[in-house]
Amino acid sequence: MRIHLKVSAGILILATILAACAPSGSTGGPSATTSGQPKRGGTLILARSGEVTNLDPHKVPAFTSARVFELVYSYLMRLDENLGVQPDLAASMPRTSPDGKRVTVELRTGVKFHNGDPLTSADVKYTFERILDPKNAAVARSFFTDVDTITAPDDATVVFNLKNPNAALLAYMAHPNTGIVSKKIGEANADLSKKETAIGSGPFKLAEWVPDNFMRFEANRSYYVEGQPYLDGIRINVVPDESGLAAALRTKAADMAIVTDAKVARTLRSETTITLDSKPSLSYNLLFMNTKRKPLDNVMVRQAIAYAIDRKAIIDAVAFGEGEITGPIAPSLANYALPTSQYPLYTRDVAKAKQLLQQANVGPVSFTILTSTTEPAYGKDEAQLVQAQLAEAGITVKIETTELTQYVDRWLKADFDVATGLNGGGPDPDFYVYRYFTNDGNLNFVTSYQNSVSSDAIKQGRATTDVAKRKDLYTTAQKELVNGVPFIWLFVGRDYVATLPTTKGFTHLPTGSIIYLRQTWLNK
Repeated sequence: MRIHLKVSAGILILATILAACAPSGSTGGPSATTSGQPKRGGTLILARSGEVTNLDPHKVPAFTSARVFELVYSYLMRLDENLGVQPDLAASMPRTSPDGKRVTVELRTGVKFHNGDPLTSADVKYTFERILDPKNAAVARSFFTDVDTITAPDDATVVFNLKNPNAALLAYMAHPNTGIVSKKIGEANADLSKKETAIGSGPFKLAEWVPDNFMRFEANRSYYVEGQPYLDGIRINVVPDESGLAAALRTKAADMAIVTDAKVARTLRSETTITLDSKPSLSYNLLFMNTKRKPLDNVMVRQAIAYAIDRKAIIDAVAFGEGEITGPIAPSLANYALPTSQYPLYTRDVAKAKQLLQQANVGPVSFTILTSTTEPAYGKDEAQLVQAQLAEAGITVKIETTELTQYVDRWLKADFDVATGLNGGGPDPDFYVYRYFTNDGNLNFVTSYQNSVSSDAIKQGRATTDVAKRKDLYTTAQKELVNGVPFIWLFVGRDYVATLPTTKGFTHLPTGSIIYLRQTWLNK
């Protein structure tokens, strides 16, 4: 079996900032002819663990749902194989005014939703205004808070008028939570979480959904990328846990599998008829700290917890060493990420942890870690390791494990003391830090952490394209965040995709995206 490990750190550094001057490339994405001429037809079986929690493309952060959004909906922009930003529904790269405060997007013409309705600038305007409306609690809202007004001067033109320049704006238009929805459907249905309202303009239509079992998609034969998709359809089969993925591939019950568990990836390496593609992930394994709850409202308690954790031991135990210790910015973003050696709290020191707890004077420290059965795949294992490590410092930890849907509901209500998590990153540091760690970020409620120094630095970093200035600002933010401990960042691991030799043309992005199933074909 072949194993591909592609490190794209150098390309990631300036992907977003340089996007505005990047050539648009082919409209269809990376080449679909990786191994000969594509064949048309067939249904690709994709196996994965974890169920979709909700079908509203703007309100659900779970990876399981985001992967479905990428099939059903279309986006103004897309990320190419190098994580460069390219036009998708946009006919060409958007035009940005000299002061950076006006971004004009020309749309492809002739695009249709799955129900046959034309997609126009009115739908794009409606989509982003829906994302920006606070009452909708959209996951991607903080990406676009610099947008003041949106106008649609004609059916094929959308103008974003900004309060401040935004260096990451175009990359955000490729985010899975920014799928373009129909204005007509949205105005007629306050709830877009159901199968009946999952009507986009993407390469596949959702035809059938049996929760906790499978989802079946049919090809959109009116898709705007000429000739795509090659497949007749896709079926996503949900396996109870990732240990079933190897068996599904081995018996050809699946053509492809999304793998997040390093233990499963290690098993797949011994399979001679399976290809495992592995890339350094942009997703963070971490612990959310609810800073509103006692005793976690005391920063010294949070710092004591940080000192008592051995991140390297966690990587070795749950990921078999396949990962890197991370801070608030992933190591792959090498132009911005500080070496974790610069963080004193990252050197395990149980004695220091005990000293901080004594200084905090809060009495015996105990709390519960909330974790999910499926996301991240080894969240419960991480919680058990943390439980054992903190016990050495005299901290008592209980573990509560729930199904993913219940976990997401609790997370959205900040109903936890500490929670394990897997957070997605992106090709620009703002992608991750703005929504959690600005004082008014739309996901700040998860930890309720307030820090004006880091918040202001992050906001200034978004507003400039000067790389040196951004580096200084993000250095300030990272140091403040690590010392404040709203999260305990553990590590970034690997993003894995496993395929049979008959699965061709898929481009694996380290974001975990499956958007390029639109160009995938089966050689059967």
